[in-house]
Amino acid sequence: MRAGRFVSEATLVADLARARYRLLGEIHDDPAHHALRARLIGEIAATGARPAVVLEQFDIAYDEALRGAQQAGGDAEQVADAGRLDRRGWEWPLHEPIVAQALALHLPLRAGNLPRAPDARAGALVAEPGAMARERLAKAHWTGEQENALRENIAEGHCGALPSTVVPKLAAAQRERDAAMAQAFVDAATSDGAILIAGNGHVRADLGVPVYLHAPGLRDANARTVSVGFIEVAPAARAGDPRALAAEHPGFDYLWLTAPVTRDDPCETFTPRGGRAREGEATRR
Repeated sequence: MRAGRFVSEATLVADLARARYRLLGEIHDDPAHHALRARLIGEIAATGARPAVVLEQFDIAYDEALRGAQQAGGDAEQVADAGRLDRRGWEWPLHEPIVAQALALHLPLRAGNLPRAPDARAGALVAEPGAMARERLAKAHWTGEQENALRENIAEGHCGALPSTVVPKLAAAQRERDAAMAQAFVDAATSDGAILIAGNGHVRADLGVPVYLHAPGLRDANARTVSVGFIEVAPAARAGDPRALAAEHPGFDYLWLTAPVTRDDPCETFTPRGGRAREGEATRR
């Protein structure tokens, strides 16, 4: 992204292998993104690295059970059960290729996400982060510009249908979630580091988990990270100017471009009385 040029998959894998923390994004309902990341995990392991694989899709409350199922030789279905995966919410088995790849390679599978609070309402969407995650949240470099950008992304991601009073609460909840994910990432890392599997919004270096990974004075603050966003673009855009794509999708070290998936208009869910949102208001992480 910084150079504004296309590179080979081998170049990307070499850079990922050199990093301690590799963040691989996704659009959650795009099967190609999961298959490609499973392949990248295999290619990173083929370099001799044995990183942990940390997944947004599993809540940290079930991390011990997740590890126990893997140590007992469980398959992907058994591991998903042990980790209390929300199969409907995450549209399982979309993420199964990633879980199965980690199991086949005997890479540690770890949970990365904060669970929802028992009374999950706007402003109380996630459980309280742990002490170290709170410290990361407090020490991270965070500007008013970043806050505004995060709020804009959240508003756009909900098709402009959220009340203005709710957006700041959702932004605060996402920051707590990203700080907790950063701490889980650090805690899970082996001597060869870790790989994070999460939505594109979480792996953005300017707004997501890397902000809290690099919180000054905390463990691995200076460790090298590489963030890869997986986005859907039309064939014409894939053949176009990479610098334009970089400007349109900021916050990543690399972009992996895939063909768009056919899906219903997500804004049908958010707009009042089922009315269609204005063109361009719907975004997906």
